[in-house]
Amino acid sequence: MQSAACHILAFCLITASLVFALLRGFVDNARWSLNSVEEYIPDFSRYEYIRTLSELEFPVDDPHRRVIVVGDIHGMIRPFQTLLEHISYTPTSDVLIHVGDFITKGPHKGSMSTLQFMTTHNITGVRGNHDQKVIEWRGWLDWIQTLPGGRSWLASTYRRWKAAERRGEKLAHWVKGERRRSHGQAEAKWWALVPVNWVLFSDQYKIATELSQEQMRYLLALPLKLYIPSAHTFIVHAGLLPSDPRYPYWHGRQPLATVPRKLDGEMGVEEHGDEGEVNATVHYMRTIQEVALLTQVPQNTDPWVTLNMRGLIGDKVTRSKKGKPWSQVWKHDMSHCAGFDYEKIISTKTGKHSLPCYPSTVIYGHAAMRGLDIKRWTLGLDSGCVYKRELTALVIGPKTRESSFSNTFDNEEVKEDEYELYEDEDSFGDPPVDAQSVLENVLDSRSPKSHFESQSQPLHAEKSKKNGAIVKFGDTGWARVVKVKCTA
Repeated sequence: MQSAACHILAFCLITASLVFALLRGFVDNARWSLNSVEEYIPDFSRYEYIRTLSELEFPVDDPHRRVIVVGDIHGMIRPFQTLLEHISYTPTSDVLIHVGDFITKGPHKGSMSTLQFMTTHNITGVRGNHDQKVIEWRGWLDWIQTLPGGRSWLASTYRRWKAAERRGEKLAHWVKGERRRSHGQAEAKWWALVPVNWVLFSDQYKIATELSQEQMRYLLALPLKLYIPSAHTFIVHAGLLPSDPRYPYWHGRQPLATVPRKLDGEMGVEEHGDEGEVNATVHYMRTIQEVALLTQVPQNTDPWVTLNMRGLIGDKVTRSKKGKPWSQVWKHDMSHCAGFDYEKIISTKTGKHSLPCYPSTVIYGHAAMRGLDIKRWTLGLDSGCVYKRELTALVIGPKTRESSFSNTFDNEEVKEDEYELYEDEDSFGDPPVDAQSVLENVLDSRSPKSHFESQSQPLHAEKSKKNGAIVKFGDTGWARVVKVKCTA
């Protein structure tokens, strides 16, 4: 009996010790998670890096269809609706694409209406830096409310903010002050879980709280970049670089400075051969180089660059108003492309350091302070609608030069404006994608129009007082720039 009692007592002691250890571990873990700083905050970015569009999804050569690319909308739903009416948008035949930042900054209800339109119709587009912030806020909200006390802290903090708002305080200033006043207090552990420079209860935050599951899925499906191999075109929100600025544009490590190898392993193309065979080979080699631009120029693999870049200061990417706009760098490098005929490249008289490449096009938004920014191989469409200026669309298709839109709106000459940018910088990230996986998705795209044709087309923009400026698009195409006023 005494032995049995000892066994029972020992069992009880061991069980109690285990329970105590487990409870202590749970408490310590909870205390550690709430007291830890930013390095333990999850990554809420959830990037989708690249989506490739087929010729059917970007039908610039179909005489019965159009591609319509719209600049930054920022929740300005009425001008957006007016623009669609102005160009007689037809969902059954037209392909509508946005360049990101279609929500926030404008009216909140307008943002939600614009988001619902894009979601309901599954409109193709890319993420903008403001769209990305909404995604991150939603991820943060879902996470913070799983922590013990997280939901009640948010509620009590929001009540304090509404009281401060009634007193006339500004949100950003109030958030900064609350974070500072929490130092040394119990509440500091919660403010430590709000990433630095995030503004609690901003419009981005508010949109994130109201997202339906369908709307969140739509946002998450938006990539950072669209690549259209059949049109040799990229669509991004902020920008793309043609070369690594840390080295000369003609340096051997630059993708456009290297002649891609053909399927048979040979380099270069004799452009006086069979036209069909030459076109297919050129298309294949151009695709290799364009994929390399996305995957081998290190700055182009950094999401921050794709979402925020406006220019270069020296060899560094920046948002600063100082420096060279990246579109000028793109124009410079593309102007040195001399094709893939090796003998032609080494003997060309087009200028020093000609490149074995063909030009490609970038369509983008983001730079509202520049206004409409049209160059031969870059088309910047953010014309500042949210600042009550204009909303711009690029209408691409074979019949663009023949189309007739309402002349209710004044059309202005396409020009390259003075450049004013914002302050901010960041470092480059690690490459998130590999070239082979991207290349496998695009090599089955149809070959483009003959490269022989592309050499003979004029590079200027035509002006039409009724219908907007007509500009060159891609190798042989045309596009019309259409704008409406943003007064509400």
